[in-house]
Amino acid sequence: MFTPIDDLPDGAIGFLASGRISRSDRDTVLEPRIETAIERSGHVKLLYIVGSDFAGYEPNSLLDDAVFGTRHFRDFERIAFIAEDGPYRRAAGAMDGLMPASLKMFPVHEIEAAKAWLSAA
Repeated sequence: MFTPIDDLPDGAIGFLASGRISRSDRDTVLEPRIETAIERSGHVKLLYIVGSDFAGYEPNSLLDDAVFGTRHFRDFERIAFIAEDGPYRRAAGAMDGLMPASLKMFPVHEIEAAKAWLSAA
């Protein structure tokens, strides 16, 4: 599921990913907040935290996320990705340089540093 994160710098939105992500999570939580951020400022500054109990995506949800991401490829300005070392952190790191957004990885204990980085630009 996606749990929205509040108390972020102006113009930033954030989510904690936990459990297994479903199509409904994307449709009802993630997409509406991203769309609102784009309407307000023309771009998205995203804080994405991979929870310790994150179990991936339900079948077909990852493909839906890829289609959504392609539609908004240029709408992301900065992405602060927070996760412990592991496959999700490596997967996100592999995306760095493949998209126009600035992507920075942070360990879980540096949430405040991630928020500061989002507000820097």
